[in-house]
Amino acid sequence: MTTQEHSQVDFLIVGAGPVGLLAANLIVQAGFSVRVLDVEYEPNHWGRGDWIHGRTLELLERAGLAEELLKTGVKVDQISSYANGEFQSNIPFVPDNVESKHQYLLCVGQHITESGLQTTLADRDIQVERPATVINMTEQPNEVYPIRTTVMHLRDEARTEQVDCKYLLGCDGAHSDIRQQLGIQTEGETTQTHAGVIDALVRTNFNAGRKDVCMLQNDVAKTISLFPRENGLTRIFVHFDENEVELRKEQYNRNKIQLEDIQREAKRGLLPHRLEFLGILYWSVYVVGQRLATEMDAMNHRVFLCGDAAHCQSPTLGQGVNTGFGDVFNLIWKLCLVERGHIKHDALATYGSERRPVAQQVLAIDKVAAKAAAGHQSSKEYCSIVQEHRSFTSGFGIHYNSDNAFVAQHQQQQSRSLLQPGMRAPNYKVFQLSTGRKTRIFDHLTSDWLSFSILVLADDLVKSYDHIQALWHFKNPLVTEPCLVITTTPAERIESELKGLEYKEWVMLDKLNRAQCHAAYRDEANSDIHAVVVRPDGYIGTIVHGTNADSVAAGIQQYFDRFAIKS
Repeated sequence: MTTQEHSQVDFLIVGAGPVGLLAANLIVQAGFSVRVLDVEYEPNHWGRGDWIHGRTLELLERAGLAEELLKTGVKVDQISSYANGEFQSNIPFVPDNVESKHQYLLCVGQHITESGLQTTLADRDIQVERPATVINMTEQPNEVYPIRTTVMHLRDEARTEQVDCKYLLGCDGAHSDIRQQLGIQTEGETTQTHAGVIDALVRTNFNAGRKDVCMLQNDVAKTISLFPRENGLTRIFVHFDENEVELRKEQYNRNKIQLEDIQREAKRGLLPHRLEFLGILYWSVYVVGQRLATEMDAMNHRVFLCGDAAHCQSPTLGQGVNTGFGDVFNLIWKLCLVERGHIKHDALATYGSERRPVAQQVLAIDKVAAKAAAGHQSSKEYCSIVQEHRSFTSGFGIHYNSDNAFVAQHQQQQSRSLLQPGMRAPNYKVFQLSTGRKTRIFDHLTSDWLSFSILVLADDLVKSYDHIQALWHFKNPLVTEPCLVITTTPAERIESELKGLEYKEWVMLDKLNRAQCHAAYRDEANSDIHAVVVRPDGYIGTIVHGTNADSVAAGIQQYFDRFAIKS
């Protein structure tokens, strides 16, 4: 074994799955240096997570990373249930009251997600270093690079390298070595329930279409689920019985379940329809369980766990990649703004305080859904669970409801408005005044995704114009674009009474669905000017209201003072 001289890097990422690759892309976009290590000799080619929910697509689109996935994946609108070959019911994956251009589930192989993210890194001359991993990490008295790691490169003759970094991200999966080195324990359980999965080209006379996820049950077989995939592929899940190990210990031990067992149960599950396998691209057996790390960061908020390294669950509801991506989008903007000198380092504690409760809820829902899928009694129980929790599982209903540096009510103001701080800021449809064209609020934003945004609900712009004009001149280094003003005033009246309107392209007309923006953000009994501060990850930071520009601007500044470093 040989030892090289040491090197330095801003961010060191261990694990080159989709979570680690997304983190690397966002870091590079922000202008920081990054290295990505993975212990495997080759990237994953098939299998694993293949569901990308609508909220995840919104975030990827904001970062300019969704285009290839949208071109390749299959858009699925609903889950349909069948009993003994007869249709029972269907449930849309996204509730009707959610406002988004991505009101569907995107089914696309994890290898395609990884390949796309890896290609964008390669365009910036960053390659995943394989096989390599961190075998030791310590804190050191260095203000710039406080984490010292020993990296082992395993190809050919093993060699070690000393790498000093500002931050280390453990994205190395459910059996995370980084988590173990930190001494962080996991809570939860691993059950004796198994699920077999196959990615295949199939021929069948079951005509459910390519727009549905189908759950099929009958009296003589186990529950199976069918998922349409890219390039005409189908993913098939076989949900083995909860007590399968007790029933047939030898045959249904995880290491005993073979491809032929999964194929046989899939064919039985589809009866009375036929199912023929033309080609198998991937198969595996999962042990259903839910585990959560007791901590999501260590070493004074310098080492973080993301994705399966922090929480893992069954693939029943497709939460793995989506929850991991949510971790990354929550964390990276905070890290980058700390390094840019804009926000305080101790605000990084909000990563764990915001994401761990989300992971707890993911695991709780997964536990009951996996149990229902393995029960084989009735699809109604499983579908009712999907329907009850679909707002959350699709990502749109995630709510950071603990008061912290980045989620705050203004002073003691309480509001009965539909939307509250900590919720997702919906991408509502509006009309742009300068063009007269329909658009969506956040599609108009052109700055990089690390910027905060301010939406101002002006109601009657003619009456509130003097105050709005003052808010357009609000300055803060964390806000790189003018306030986006949303008004209920008709365009004709604005044009006739506000000639020479400043920032005309930043005025949006709220005239769809009974002024849905105003209805969602404002208390009906309150006619004040409302300002909504939207975080870089698309969640509402605070909602401020006042009768004049000075009071609203003061409320906005008060919010930023909670975490910003004063220049």
